[in-house]
Formats: sequence, structure tokens, C-alpha cells
Amino acid sequence: MTDAAPTYRQLLAEAQELGRLDGRFAAAFEPAGSDTGDRCLGRSPADFARLLWGAQPGEPPTGLELNAPLWYAGGFAEGLAAGRVEVGRIDRARTRRVFS
Repeated sequence: MTDAAPTYRQLLAEAQELGRLDGRFAAAFEPAGSDTGDRCLGRSPADFARLLWGAQPGEPPTGLELNAPLWYAGGFAEGLAAGRVEVGRIDRARTRRVFS
């Protein structure tokens, strides 16, 4: 196992996965038709890039500040859609039990 710094692509994939997780969680609370994926965990793009960069020495790459929010938003939209399908499935199952 190495202590190599994550690649730029890995950092963007992490941003996307954070978005997916947030989107799945938000599906139970966000009204249909809303898209709140621009928040990046409540951080500015620069702060979000620093979060992803972690304890690596130096400043995060400039492109990370520009692109990570876009990857986060894409992941959030995917997670929100998947979460809404899951919430709908749970609601239908709950309705069936009540009226069975």
C-alpha cells in the first residue's frame, strides 16, 4: 500500500460520489422538481476543493475548484433520481400494507 496522493480524476470521482450520497439522502426531503446540487456540502467551490484536497501539501489544483462542483452536481442529480425511485418504492409498499 502506498501513500501516493490521489490523482485529479480520483478527486473528481470523490466529488461525484459525495454528490450521489447527498442526493440519495436528500430524496426524502427535497420536493419533486428541485435540484439543489450546487451547494457542494454547503461550501464554496474553493472550500470544497480544499476539502477534497485534504492534507496534501500545497494548494489544490485550480481545475479542482472549477470542476469538482460540476462533478458533485452530476452525482447529486444521479443520487436524487435514484433516491426518489427508492422513496417511491417504499411509499408504494407502505400503501399496500395499509390497504391490504
